[in-house]
Amino acid sequence: MKELSVDCIIERRDCHSAKWELAKKYSEDIIPMSVADMDIPSPRELIEYLGKLNKKGIYGYTIFPNNYKKIIQKYFLRHYGIYIDEESIVFCPRIIQAVSIYIREFTCINDNISILSPSYKPLVNAISLNKRNAILCDLIYKNNQYYINFDLLEDCFKKSKVFIFISPHNPTGTVWSKNDLEKIAMLAEKYGVFIISDDIHADFNFSNNKHIFISSVSEYVENNSIICTSPSKTFNIPGLEISNLLIKNTCIRNKFKHHLEALGFHNPNYFSASALIITYSNCDEWRKELLEYIRENRSLVKDFFEKEIPELEVVNSQGTYLVWINYKKLNLNEDKLKYWLINLSKIEMSWGSDFLRGGEYFFRMNIAMPRIVLISCLRKIKEGLILLLEESNYGK
Repeated sequence: MKELSVDCIIERRDCHSAKWELAKKYSEDIIPMSVADMDIPSPRELIEYLGKLNKKGIYGYTIFPNNYKKIIQKYFLRHYGIYIDEESIVFCPRIIQAVSIYIREFTCINDNISILSPSYKPLVNAISLNKRNAILCDLIYKNNQYYINFDLLEDCFKKSKVFIFISPHNPTGTVWSKNDLEKIAMLAEKYGVFIISDDIHADFNFSNNKHIFISSVSEYVENNSIICTSPSKTFNIPGLEISNLLIKNTCIRNKFKHHLEALGFHNPNYFSASALIITYSNCDEWRKELLEYIRENRSLVKDFFEKEIPELEVVNSQGTYLVWINYKKLNLNEDKLKYWLINLSKIEMSWGSDFLRGGEYFFRMNIAMPRIVLISCLRKIKEGLILLLEESNYGK
């Protein structure tokens, strides 16, 4: 690897890392494979540039440089093959904030909002905490992969104002086909549904095709959607809190920007705008190496479980660095699963129950880590299962 640094293991227990600090509730020696950030350093060029800013020792108010939107525009054209108008780009620190703002300001209490299930729970919380009704549209799980039930989705759209879409999907890792997107767009137009699409994992597409934004398949959706994007997953900078919304509709965009200003959102933090400019401009080779490294990690995990613990079925998917695993064949409930992985293997996962309906008998594994650590974790998982079987005489 010329650009990617994966040879050293970075100690993260001393920097208030959410992933590592939360794992301490179990014990000090737990290795978390849960929260969706990477245990891989960001690009060296970014680290060095932010280091120079840090050395100045003055962390004053910051504005966006003049080329900020132009750099985003070029990145999207280069990597996704789409042209976006600079004026359609709207800054918001975090995607979940943007979703909540739209829900609060563009819908009414007790309105229905649809979302595919299983689902990333904070998005569902954004619905319920704002006193709207979450309409869960269950995905079809068949032959170890996921499909949209379009008959059910149509029923959901008939009674919904908004559809919150995750692409690629979290937690299943599903990359939606162009045909899927076109069907969703057709139903949205038929029933006048507005789409909020969370595309934060867009770069982690292992289908050998460029990521497709749902706004690009339909003029209706282009004018009735917010596409949520961020460099945070790709370049491992979620703590810098920088996201950008693509809002084509001028009326909706101006109203949304007004609500951002009313809530006090305006300047980026001292590091965030610079981080986007460096990563979107100068880190394509690092990005390429990272994606190949994650692709190899995905293959490693799948091969390991097929050979060593075939009862754990890795869902066939082509997106994200999160692996969705079905453990139903082990005949364990989630409490027993947690005992095995936390107490015996000393590994924390994201548990299926955190992803609402459809998460039963699944767990989510974050594999964005140095391979030497990943291999060690896989061995711990197997060793823990052996201990569990010995304790319970499982299978006799």
